[in-house]
Amino acid sequence: MNPVRAFLVDDQELLAEALAAKLSAVGGLLVVGRSSTTDPGLVDAVARARPHVITVDIQPVGPATANLLGRLGAAAPDARIVVLTGSHDPVQAVVAARWGATAWVGKDSSTEHLVAVLHGVCGGKAYFSPDLLGFVLAELRADVQRVRDSNGPLDVLSARERDVLLGIVEGKRGSQIAAELFLSVNTVRTHTHNIFSKLKVHSRLEAASLARAAGMQPRIHSGLRKGPQ
Repeated sequence: MNPVRAFLVDDQELLAEALAAKLSAVGGLLVVGRSSTTDPGLVDAVARARPHVITVDIQPVGPATANLLGRLGAAAPDARIVVLTGSHDPVQAVVAARWGATAWVGKDSSTEHLVAVLHGVCGGKAYFSPDLLGFVLAELRADVQRVRDSNGPLDVLSARERDVLLGIVEGKRGSQIAAELFLSVNTVRTHTHNIFSKLKVHSRLEAASLARAAGMQPRIHSGLRKGPQ
């Protein structure tokens, strides 16, 4: 079995170095890089490393959090994002989930628990602690209901354009979206251009941000699960 490739993003260099050493000593895991959230080369480093999973500590909730998670998702569309943090703020957890994080793990967790989560998310699972899980699920359900009950900005899009936009929200490349929807890359490119025009945005990141604000969420294949105790 190929090892899980992990990339660590943390502004506390000594802690990141210690964590990298611990994970590197575990069979089945390979730390392929680490960086800080403020490193201007972060996105390029993540893209080059081709990780299966990215651990990231996030700062107090705000536009920077969404921007960081969006950039990481765009740099490695197939990677799972695990928030590794000292925060137990449910609002932060919801923001992270909305922007594609599939797990929320406390920094006080054992190495064994973190390793189990890293392997689990790569197998399609998601983990949030029991004290956060109910709030996160309630907010995500509310997002879905708001979209159903209101005429939002995405109403201007055709059904196929929504399919393409969902792929963009999930951080997939045009070729991946084309393969999933049985379309040509040129057709996906045309749909993307139409999406930008209708939503009055100028980039995939802007389109994804607007879509998430309107309630469109990445698909989580196996649902949210509680982490190991």
